[in-house]
Amino acid sequence: MLRTTLLVVLALALLGAAGIWVAGSLAMGLFGHAWEHVTPPPGIEPVVLRASDGVELKGWWWPGSDASRAVLLLHGLGADRIQMFPRARWLHERGYSALLFDFRGCGESGGRPSLGYGERLDVQAALDFLREKKQVGQIALVGQSLGAAAAVMAVDHWDGVKGAVLEQLYDRLENAMRAGLRHRIGGLEPLLSPLILWQVKPRLGFSPAALAPVERLGQARCPVLLGYGGTDPTVTLAGLRALFAAGPSPTTLWSLQKAGHEDLFSCDPAIYKAKIGEFLGQTLGEPAGGRKP
Repeated sequence: MLRTTLLVVLALALLGAAGIWVAGSLAMGLFGHAWEHVTPPPGIEPVVLRASDGVELKGWWWPGSDASRAVLLLHGLGADRIQMFPRARWLHERGYSALLFDFRGCGESGGRPSLGYGERLDVQAALDFLREKKQVGQIALVGQSLGAAAAVMAVDHWDGVKGAVLEQLYDRLENAMRAGLRHRIGGLEPLLSPLILWQVKPRLGFSPAALAPVERLGQARCPVLLGYGGTDPTVTLAGLRALFAAGPSPTTLWSLQKAGHEDLFSCDPAIYKAKIGEFLGQTLGEPAGGRKP
C-alpha cells in the first residue's frame, strides 16, 4: 500500500514537473512556428542576413520610390515576417523602402527564439544590412512586442535611426511574464511565476534581469512612439510609467483604446496609418516620389 502511494505521489510530481516545463515553453515561445510559404509580389528581393553569433536570417527587402529612407519592421513573439507584410505594403505605397525578416527560430530563419535577448543581434544585423549593403542613411524602426524589445536592446547600434515605433514594449522580462501568467491563471501566478522564470537561464542562457528594455530606452537619440492597446491585460500601469519616464525626449505614449495585446495595425488600419504615418513623416521625412498620405 505504501509503495503504491509513493508511486502515485512520484507520478503526480513528475506530471506536475512536466506541466511546468511545458508551461515554460509556452511562456518563452519555444514551440516552433511553422513557415507557410508566401510568394512575394514583384519588386521584393529575398535577402539573407547573418547575425554576429552566426545565426542565418531570411527576409525581404522591398525598395520604394525613395531608397534613402527605409523602415525596419520587427515582428512579435510566435510570428514571422508575414505579420509585418501589411505594414510593408502600406509603407511601400507611401514611397518608403522596407526591410522585414524572420527573427531567429521563426519562419525560415535558423537558431532558436530567446524572447528578445538573442534577437537584439538580429536587429543589429538588419541595421548593418541597411547601412552597408543598401546605403540607407535614414532609418525608422517599427517593432511589435518581442520586436520592440529586441530593438531597444540593440539601441547602441541605432546609428542613422531617426524614429522608433515601439508597440507593446515591456519594461522588464520578469514583469511581462508575470503579467501574462496572471492573465491566464489569476491568483496562482505568484506560485507558478518563480518556476517559469527559473527556467529562463538554463534554457535560454541569460538571466531574466538581463532583458530589461527600460534600462536601455534612455540611450535612444531619436523620437520614440510607445504604442499600446487600451485593454491589453499584460501591460501594467507601473511598467508604462517607467518606460515613458525612461524614454528620450520626445517620447509619445499612444493607446488604441479598443485593442488588447494584438497587432495594432490589423486592429484598426485607418487609425494606425494616420498616427504612425504622421510620426514617420515628422521623423523619417516624407519619401521622395512617394504618394501623399
